[in-house]
Amino acid sequence: MDTTKCIKTRRSRRLFLDKDIPENKVIQILEAGINAPSSVDCQPWHFIIVKNKIKLEKLAKLKIKDGHKHILTAPLSIIVCVDIKKSPSRYLEDGVTATQNMLLMINELSLGSVYLSASKISKKKLAQEIRNILSIPETIMPITILPVGYFDSSEQLDNKELVNLKSITHYNQW
Repeated sequence: MDTTKCIKTRRSRRLFLDKDIPENKVIQILEAGINAPSSVDCQPWHFIIVKNKIKLEKLAKLKIKDGHKHILTAPLSIIVCVDIKKSPSRYLEDGVTATQNMLLMINELSLGSVYLSASKISKKKLAQEIRNILSIPETIMPITILPVGYFDSSEQLDNKELVNLKSITHYNQW
């Protein structure tokens, strides 16, 4: 799949088939993450692969407002984390760039996922609750949760209408 097609066809998926993901595909997803840009090339990422059903249930309970079932039906979730010692002022951006690369690779591999925040300014306890569930050190900030699986093609997706590019593009000034 070429880059443009990968970007344009990536969609948030919330229904997954009961089918394990081969380890080589998981590695490809992680490799996409570590190839992301980071502030001053600090490469602060850590990834936690969660397959344990009890831990997934605990994570799902934290995300109940987001319709948490996708965490429970995906065969695994990847928690994208950042070492805040390596990236003290840009950790959020560094985690999100890795996440975007991973989401694109997930699409490239004909898998599905959905971006779930693991760190929210409006809910400061969320990151700490995730740390507690997964025994994450205080210097490591969870940024996103990515439930990953073979998506159920029967899932009804809304039509994706993009903003008009001309209405948001400015040249040289506003």
